[in-house]
Amino acid sequence: MTERIAIIDLGSNSARLIVMHIYANGAYNLVYHQKETVRLSEGMGKSRTLRPEAVQRAVETMRIFAHMCQLFNVDTILAVTTAAVRSAKNGATLVELVESETGIRLEAITGHAEAHIGYIGVGNTIDVTDGVIFDLGGGSTELTLVRGRKPLKVASLPFGAVNLTEQFATQDVVDGAKLEKLRSFIMRQLDKLPWLLDVDLPLVGVGGTARNIAKMDQKRKNYPFHKVHNYRLGDISLADLWRSLTLADHKQRLKIPGLSNERADIIVAGSTIIKCLFEATGANRLIVSGCGLREGLFLRHYLARAGQPEIIDDILLHSTHNMLLFYKGNAPHAYHVADLAETMFDGWQELHNLDDRDRRILRVAAVLHDIGITINYYNHSRHSAYLVENARLFGLTHREQMLTAVVAGWHEGPSAGYMRNRLYSEFLDDADWRKARKMALLLALAECLDTTQLKLVTGVAAGIRPKAATLALAVGQQGATIEIRELEKHRKWFKREFGLEIEWHQTAAAPL
Repeated sequence: MTERIAIIDLGSNSARLIVMHIYANGAYNLVYHQKETVRLSEGMGKSRTLRPEAVQRAVETMRIFAHMCQLFNVDTILAVTTAAVRSAKNGATLVELVESETGIRLEAITGHAEAHIGYIGVGNTIDVTDGVIFDLGGGSTELTLVRGRKPLKVASLPFGAVNLTEQFATQDVVDGAKLEKLRSFIMRQLDKLPWLLDVDLPLVGVGGTARNIAKMDQKRKNYPFHKVHNYRLGDISLADLWRSLTLADHKQRLKIPGLSNERADIIVAGSTIIKCLFEATGANRLIVSGCGLREGLFLRHYLARAGQPEIIDDILLHSTHNMLLFYKGNAPHAYHVADLAETMFDGWQELHNLDDRDRRILRVAAVLHDIGITINYYNHSRHSAYLVENARLFGLTHREQMLTAVVAGWHEGPSAGYMRNRLYSEFLDDADWRKARKMALLLALAECLDTTQLKLVTGVAAGIRPKAATLALAVGQQGATIEIRELEKHRKWFKREFGLEIEWHQTAAAPL
């Protein structure tokens, strides 16, 4: 059953709408995204009262979102609001007004609920077993200590980039005294959380401030890939970036590459929170997550719909399978080729000397090697590489995703054109290219052994003799003439790559 789901997040600084489509085969995909700067918490101050102009901006934005939901024929709307509304004296009034004016039922979730939903979004899209997740919004900062992929401690702090900016007046020029007051205030709040101090774990950042930090760092380093999800930077890079932000006035910040103009006034307070988190936790790196509350809301809904736990066991294989289904790939063929490739990988370990991480990359490339057919059968290997390069694959670093794309794109043979591709060449070094050739060869052999896509070769056993690599092919009564003929074409490639001849023989496949 197909379903269109709208996720609405009315935050203290901005409001966002995403529309996700769940297809009949179980695949899901983002089909629409809209962001509006609302500054809902602007001017609340100690009165904890939403100002009329902020309420008007919020209602008008929700009216637009409701209209978009109608245009997209949305079946389900999951709408939440966070710190500004839950802390405001007139927050309930805004919720009622939005429903009466737009039909959208907002749920003002607690800080702990916000942290847990964000944990679901991060835990299912970032491959981190232990870390400190922070969701830095306009009016609050949620913190979650994760060990063994489980949330052990949670805290919601009542400050974020917008209200700290107003409290310490850091919109424009920031002198040393003002900055020290801001930093001291944040550190005092963090010191109240003993479980957070000196944990020496990576920080995983969610929210607009964290994403802007990633974009600015990417611009500084001429990073060739514009994806911020799973982007990583160290404490030294963060400290250097923070210094440059605090030394600039508002006008100068507007010119900083990668920094959103809408965030130039609140970035000093936001980045100072992150700087203090580094100091308090003893972390040495920040992992930026492009997924958080909205993705957590969707995945909680999707996984419950499928009767699955809220945290996916293997996020890489799950996201790979989702991509295969989305591009309507031939799943039986794809997984058979992947199994054959992995079997050869294991049997010929002494030849290629690749590791377990490479084995996972090979499997992902094998499962997705034919998805380019959805664009055009001819030259589909190159189309597959492009789709893999840009796919929402979770659990791979950016470099690993580029390597996976090359392996998928080379399953019909290496092409020098890939090495001239700036994106690939800047991520991959000579050792990576050598790995790619080896894995691509294994994938090519596996693809040959299911050329007809009928599983005529039901399995293989790979081995090594003094002067040759061996391959025992389990073949049914129908034979595998076409598969053997295709396999023959790769003799020279095998000898060139591994320095050995390849020999094969057929054995009777076990009856089904």
